[in-house]
Amino acid sequence: MTRLVYPDKRFAEFSRKHIFVRVFQDTDPDGDRIANKFRVEAFPTVIVLDPSGREVRRILGFRPAPDLIEVLEGIINRGGSRISI
Repeated sequence: MTRLVYPDKRFAEFSRKHIFVRVFQDTDPDGDRIANKFRVEAFPTVIVLDPSGREVRRILGFRPAPDLIEVLEGIINRGGSRISI
């Protein structure tokens, strides 16, 4: 995702409208703690949270930028503006 999704212009534009926190379990100081808190078992994992920090949806595995945007937009549209990604 670091090389194929995040640099994609469509994904960059999409991500400017939402809150994204990218965490690497092996290199971020809190990576292990966050991965354990959310029970991450596979990589990549995208976890969509509501404003209170509760999980709304989990997306497992790699998806190309257009596919990931489509899935995330569907989640956001179902949850209204109260979803954080």
